[in-house]
Amino acid sequence: MFTPKMDGTWTGYVIGSIVVGIVLMLVLMQLPKRARKYILWTVTFLGGLFYALEFFLPTHEMMIEGSKTEGNFLSPFVVPMTNVLPALSAFAVGLGVINLFQMHTKRVLKWNVDSINSIAFFIAMILMTVGHIMAKSPHPSPFATSLYKILFEGALQSLDATMFSIIAFYITSAAYRAFRVRSVEATLLLATAIIVMLGQITLGQLLTSALPEYLHVEVVRNWILTKVNAPATRAISVGLGIGSLAVGLRIWLGLERGSYFEN
Repeated sequence: MFTPKMDGTWTGYVIGSIVVGIVLMLVLMQLPKRARKYILWTVTFLGGLFYALEFFLPTHEMMIEGSKTEGNFLSPFVVPMTNVLPALSAFAVGLGVINLFQMHTKRVLKWNVDSINSIAFFIAMILMTVGHIMAKSPHPSPFATSLYKILFEGALQSLDATMFSIIAFYITSAAYRAFRVRSVEATLLLATAIIVMLGQITLGQLLTSALPEYLHVEVVRNWILTKVNAPATRAISVGLGIGSLAVGLRIWLGLERGSYFEN
């Protein structure tokens, strides 16, 4: 079921998977909200329970896919379960595309100032999809390859570079507002930023080359990054990990609230 098919039967598997997925989604949408809620709770709980048990149960040496490794009776099923994730991601992308089409279709039908952007979205989506399919076919034509290069390398990458350049200017303006000396905290932030930036360039290192070694700007910069910034970053990471664990437990135990979880 989960073994990739490399012969001509892969088309049938893909079409069959799409049909089965659509049928399951339609059946799920037609169920009463309470029944749908319990089905989603059960599937989510069993999926989380599998990985929790596989992680916490004692392990022993065993053969998994032709090689010796540590595991338990659930370990051989980890790879097949993981192979389901690309299918779930594909469905998530499909739902996102459907949602975008619905939203932009409404804008085009209403025809307001934002309708031009929606038309640009449809043109870009169709061109990129068709160009990618044609260019990645087993025997692409020179026209398809050239079209894909123009769309991807000539248009998309240039637009990405432009967007990130604009973001860089926005970050610079935000940093200027943050570094204005209005409080003790802002003063410390400004001084630290200046030291770190001077420690990154040759000019800053030359300015402090006559001082004792422990006062060299690159030494102070390294102390700030390794002794001050690193513990703070680790503390933030620990907080994010605890928050992620809490959210995961809420979803696993059915405590999360949303359109599919309300009573």
